[in-house]
Amino acid sequence: MRQLTLLSALLAAPLSLAQTAPPQTTPPQTSAVQTTPFTLQDALAGLGTSSASRQLQLALQSAQVQVQAAQASTGFTAGVSGSAGYNAGGSSGTVTTGSSVSASVGISASLPVLPWAAATLGAQSAARSLKVAQVTYAQGTAALKTSLEQAYGRAVTAQLNLAAVGSTLALVRRQLAQVTAFQAENNATAVSVQTAQAALQTAQTSLQGAQNEFDSARRALGTLTGRDLAEASFSPDLSAALAGAALPGLPAALAAAQDFSPALAGARKAVADAQASVSSAERARRLPAATLSADYGPGSSGSRSGLSSSLNLQSGVASVGYTQPIGGSVGSSSFSLGLSASFNVLDPAADGALKVAQLGLQQSQLALVVQQASLIQSLQDSYSAAALAASSVLPRQTGVAAYTTAVNVARDRLAAGLATETDVLNAEIALAQAVRDLNSAQISALITSAQLSALTGLTGAP
Repeated sequence: MRQLTLLSALLAAPLSLAQTAPPQTTPPQTSAVQTTPFTLQDALAGLGTSSASRQLQLALQSAQVQVQAAQASTGFTAGVSGSAGYNAGGSSGTVTTGSSVSASVGISASLPVLPWAAATLGAQSAARSLKVAQVTYAQGTAALKTSLEQAYGRAVTAQLNLAAVGSTLALVRRQLAQVTAFQAENNATAVSVQTAQAALQTAQTSLQGAQNEFDSARRALGTLTGRDLAEASFSPDLSAALAGAALPGLPAALAAAQDFSPALAGARKAVADAQASVSSAERARRLPAATLSADYGPGSSGSRSGLSSSLNLQSGVASVGYTQPIGGSVGSSSFSLGLSASFNVLDPAADGALKVAQLGLQQSQLALVVQQASLIQSLQDSYSAAALAASSVLPRQTGVAAYTTAVNVARDRLAAGLATETDVLNAEIALAQAVRDLNSAQISALITSAQLSALTGLTGAP
């Protein structure tokens, strides 16, 4: 009597079971599977080249470019200028003046020198944004890994389920054949045969549904990995991945999550931005609008050529320039130093802006506290789920061992003439279901561990 070796079908080519459908029914269309099963490591190896990963990389690169541009703006800014004029001359009473031509060229440079210069503050803000982008990239990459493991687990589960449903179909077909044979000998009723036929039709429908789910899982995993997996089979061996998914200690996980949460990093940036806004509002209210200038060259302070420099207290920018006249007469050079300042004793608008900035700081600080509490709660829930999923693997392994023993016993009894081929098939179906349950437990443990890693950035026990 022919025996079905179910475990080989689970590990290699479960789709061959679909070919056992009766001739009068159109079986699910299956494709040839690859010789080497597609593994989880194969899937993870292509994660960095996926479209979703590329989007994360581009977002990080954009933040890096913005920081570089902001830092460049804190350096010197230089420019050149020129002017030309023509005076046609004229007479006024007894005084007559001739025509004249004047021209000048100049160079200028400016540099943010005080810590509250706009360019300096912009560079600091860009640096804070980059830190958030870095955390977002790291967390996003970890989340992609979790999504890929979920998709791989779905594909493996669908493959195992397809094999189990195929075995059930083989058993139902055997039962129908037996009932039909019994009816021919008047040992079974027409109702029994019809019941067996209905069971066969149900099993065939289940096989079609299992095939559809397997195809869908293949397509979903192929989309994430950027590979064509329409003809792939999948290795259910997750031992290597589970070995590297040991849980870290809860205190270590809590500490790591503080620096790995994009939401928390964004809340901290919001506090820092609010503090900068308060500082800016305080300076706008308390610092006078003052400019210190120094000039050396010919001419008066209003139209002096030569060297000039100034420092604006509120903007924090120092500037220097040199103007060289071309043609015409040049008088003697002189040095001048000037200071202009103004201060609003009453300024309701500035007072209001300061109060708004202070309230914004309080709100951002409270939001940070709320975000920290939310992160701790999410982490504790994720940790508990991962620990529970990890503890569920061992009982399933014990169950597989028990059902494997039952299959061996059934085969021995069949060889001794003490059992039927149906008894062996029943034992193999029970084993297939146990293997599927074990695989589901392993996938759950792997995914919950990955979800915890996406919160902490830790990949295993220290």
